[in-house]
Amino acid sequence: MTKGESNDGTWADFVREFEQKSAAAAASSSGQPEPAAQPRSRRRILMPLAAALLVVAGVSAYTLTKADPDPAPVAAPAPTVSAQPAVAAPASNSPSEKALSGVPASAIPLSVFPAQVEGYTLLSGVTHPSCTGAESVGPSLAGLITQGQGCVGVDFALYRDAEGNQYNLALFTMKDQMDSVHIINVLAVHPESYQAGVQVPAKDSGLQVLPEKSPFVEGFSSYGHGMLLGKGQWSDGRGTDFDKLQGKLTALTDAVMKNVPA
Repeated sequence: MTKGESNDGTWADFVREFEQKSAAAAASSSGQPEPAAQPRSRRRILMPLAAALLVVAGVSAYTLTKADPDPAPVAAPAPTVSAQPAVAAPASNSPSEKALSGVPASAIPLSVFPAQVEGYTLLSGVTHPSCTGAESVGPSLAGLITQGQGCVGVDFALYRDAEGNQYNLALFTMKDQMDSVHIINVLAVHPESYQAGVQVPAKDSGLQVLPEKSPFVEGFSSYGHGMLLGKGQWSDGRGTDFDKLQGKLTALTDAVMKNVPA
């Protein structure tokens, strides 16, 4: 093939020549006159390649969309983890016996979040009945909850301290206490990705609305049917003094977990 010739044209010429030679050889051996060459459809040649490309594209799309749209990693210390499940009654397949096992009928009340505690002020709180909605959690946490026994509701709370630092807390009311232990151990391996929804500070809160990918620290706690995820950020969104910020977040989450029922 000389430079500038079409690959498709060369391939078509090769196919045509091969078929003509094959037909001539067959006619010679049978004593029959050589039939006229019939044009061969290129579509039959290209279809297997097209099918192969579609399969590869499908695998690539699944791989790309499978990743969570999470914030970029930041150099923060490992999150604090505290898992203390209360003793649960034996599991049962009977709905009536499950009700007797102590599974909560609704989310833990917002009253577990103190209005004032150790220099922190509660700014807002809200309860969502769905623990797996896109407005409540990230895809990884939603998947972990769905794989377990589920959740009956989630409370969100926004706190600030005297310096204007902000803390978002999410308290999940899990049906199975052991699911909490499993989930927070999985999430703790990925401290770069906060999987719970956050509340945007109101204009009169005195807090800045930080950029979505601002650095943060996080912590996890579990007690009874409660699973608490906490996120702490400096007032100016800086990415320094993470150990100090982690201590502030831990003090707040510890105070909240004292109010969580067994």
